[in-house]
Amino acid sequence: MKHSSQMYKQIEIMKFANEKYSNGETSMQLFDEYLAPNGLYLLDVSETSLSPANQIQLAEEINKLARYFNCQVLIATHSPFMLGTLDARIYNLDAPFLRTFKWTELENIRFFYDFFKDRKNEFG
Repeated sequence: MKHSSQMYKQIEIMKFANEKYSNGETSMQLFDEYLAPNGLYLLDVSETSLSPANQIQLAEEINKLARYFNCQVLIATHSPFMLGTLDARIYNLDAPFLRTFKWTELENIRFFYDFFKDRKNEFG
């Protein structure tokens, strides 16, 4: 199978970006450049390399894509920042029955909450 020159050009751009930018910055650039209207996107723990601020920014962009650009996005995430920002139906695939959850009901979110609650005096 022949590859187009455009594909090779894009590979070179990505290689350069990986050398010049952090993994998270490169991820944000890819999301900015390749998410388009009327798309169906599957994101698997896409926040892993992103700072909390960029996780929120990504979630806000996903909200806009869904609301204004007719996109559907299926996301697997553990991020409290993503879960708390997304305007989405949340399913806990570890639950015995498939149903929607509020993000604050999820076990890993409660873990974060308890962690910071137990250390609130350290924040002064």
